[in-house]
Amino acid sequence: MQINRRTFVFAAVGLAGFAAWSAIRPAEMAVLQVFDGRGQDYFASLWVVDDPSGFVWIRADRPDERWLAVVAASPKVELRRRGRTRTYHAVVYDTPKARAYVAPRFRAKYGFSDRLREWRSGRDTIPVRLQLD
Repeated sequence: MQINRRTFVFAAVGLAGFAAWSAIRPAEMAVLQVFDGRGQDYFASLWVVDDPSGFVWIRADRPDERWLAVVAASPKVELRRRGRTRTYHAVVYDTPKARAYVAPRFRAKYGFSDRLREWRSGRDTIPVRLQLD
């Protein structure tokens, strides 16, 4: 079986892309479930960081994220993490001080993946603090 140059290059680029993604993908993802007042629920896959004070931080990449508006109106949320679902009270902290506090923690945990997200989005994230309910 003979492989032409184009097929070989395509396969090599695909393999390199897969290897790169495997090296930079986040170590931990969690699933957030929020509920609006009409019984509609929303899900989001997010990165999470534990705070030394016992809180959990998540971030919205954009201010128009649907789940973020629901959290602001109804702060009871569920977070599925490490195979366990827990109920939290969420508080949105859309301030420069909160972003300055949270950003280094995400960078420390997610490294290059977080830097890549910052470069790709070109905007500040919106921190949300979760406290056990």
